[in-house]
Amino acid sequence: IDVLLERYGGVSAIPRADQISNWFTMNELEQMREMSSILPTIFLTVAAFLCYMVLGRLIATERSEIGLFKAFGYSNFEIGWHYTKLVIAIAVIGSVLGWVLGGYLGRVNTELYAETYRFPLLIYRPSTTGFLVAGAVSLVATLLGALGAVRRAVKLPPAEAMRPPAPTVYRQGGLGATRLGRWLDQPTRIALRQIGRYPLRAGLTCVGLASAVGLLILALQWDDSLDYIAQTYFFQSQHQSMSVGLAEPQAITVVQEFEHLPGVLAAEPWRTVAADISAGATMHRGGVIGLSHDNQLKPIYDEATAAAVPVPEAGIVLGTYLAQKLNVGVGDSVWVDVLEGRRPSGELQVAGLFETTIAMPAYMNIDVLNGWLKLRPTVEYIDLLVDPAEKAGLFAALKATPEVSAVMVRQAALDAFNETVGHNILVYIFMFTGFAGALAFGVAYNSTRIALSERGRELATLRVLGFTRGEITYILLSEVALLIFVALPLGCLFGFGLSLLIATTFDTELFRMPLAISGSTYGIGVLFTIFATTASALLVRRRIVNLDLISVLKTRE
Repeated sequence: IDVLLERYGGVSAIPRADQISNWFTMNELEQMREMSSILPTIFLTVAAFLCYMVLGRLIATERSEIGLFKAFGYSNFEIGWHYTKLVIAIAVIGSVLGWVLGGYLGRVNTELYAETYRFPLLIYRPSTTGFLVAGAVSLVATLLGALGAVRRAVKLPPAEAMRPPAPTVYRQGGLGATRLGRWLDQPTRIALRQIGRYPLRAGLTCVGLASAVGLLILALQWDDSLDYIAQTYFFQSQHQSMSVGLAEPQAITVVQEFEHLPGVLAAEPWRTVAADISAGATMHRGGVIGLSHDNQLKPIYDEATAAAVPVPEAGIVLGTYLAQKLNVGVGDSVWVDVLEGRRPSGELQVAGLFETTIAMPAYMNIDVLNGWLKLRPTVEYIDLLVDPAEKAGLFAALKATPEVSAVMVRQAALDAFNETVGHNILVYIFMFTGFAGALAFGVAYNSTRIALSERGRELATLRVLGFTRGEITYILLSEVALLIFVALPLGCLFGFGLSLLIATTFDTELFRMPLAISGSTYGIGVLFTIFATTASALLVRRRIVNLDLISVLKTRE
């Protein structure tokens, strides 16, 4: 195509892989692939842990029945298969509910993408394979979580299973022998001893709660990262009110004409040319932007140093991502083939590097660029700094100017960015908040509910001995509170690690996700997790308050 159109002044054919719309779409799909491997892993791990806890407690309460069935001749396989069928039933019901919820969320997500990317037709067509794979993976995770509990059931000898479990052996020492242990009150020491007796359960509970905090921080940091991008791209690296595009390159003197338009406080020229930039066997098709040496409205902003990089008198300035792609540094040379005009080509020295999260730009002095193109000093775009009170008059003047082909208002671009990307981010934050809340609530509720089931007789005995409802509630719920206290900082670290992983993997030519997490994001993640676990604790507290002392104490041990 380039050969056929060259005689007619064709610039260059742009393959679909290099088109911005394709970049956006492929980058979004890549991000979805990364998220689809991270989130299910977290949720399935927690689901396996919950299944292990629930089934383990069920087997503990039915140990006498297990021993009785074994005494009547039931084999270990039959006992194990009985509980395995229970786990399969739970997994199947959960998979069906997950299919319904996943189908709904998939349709919502498809409609969101169709609206955001302006697809003329985007049909949501879930595949049977996807549903079957999701169900199979969920079933495997549930079975793996229940494996330990089922093994414990089949290994119980009949005579041992029909007897109540041996009472816990208590020893003097540990925390109680320390100065801290003597300083703590009795209910707190009871809670700490209970955590020490079941370290695996306590550790897995901490992991589940930390996962909830980490997921919420991951979702909220997207908003922080986009705020960072908006601040650096629209404010730090752009100071103009608007950019005016000319129908064709004009002489540099046209800048003075724009300076005299109503409300214009400053005007600066720039131009861009399509070019292939290469070093060795590596080539990048993009553009070279020419700026004036005293440019102020659109500086070359280095995000690493938070300062502007001066426009060099000679050579070319590259973004660090482009420099990494070409494997060049300051002082090295790159070969530039211009794809328009007389199509000059030549070698340029890399005069500087700068960090940016948007695209892979290259800058050089506009006078040097025009000279290299063998053109008189010309400009294609003019940045304008405008008095807000004079915008109406300026727009009228620009509309009446034949040379003006386009007007790009910075605030309008920022509003479009916030409206499009911000809406998507809010939807994802809402979804992740629901997932994180369900995760925290489920882990905390199951932990406290199982603890109440295991220690109901002990708590009832303490009530008979004179402990108040508040004291026995404190004994039970303080265990979860202590685990939350440990899980919150771990969750913050986990959220930071997830965010770093996403920032590292979501690294494309069009866009890099910066790692930007504000203090408020950590605070919201911590407070939301505390709120979700508190809600679960209140439900368990109702059971503690309504504990029937007589029926509990009649339970045979």
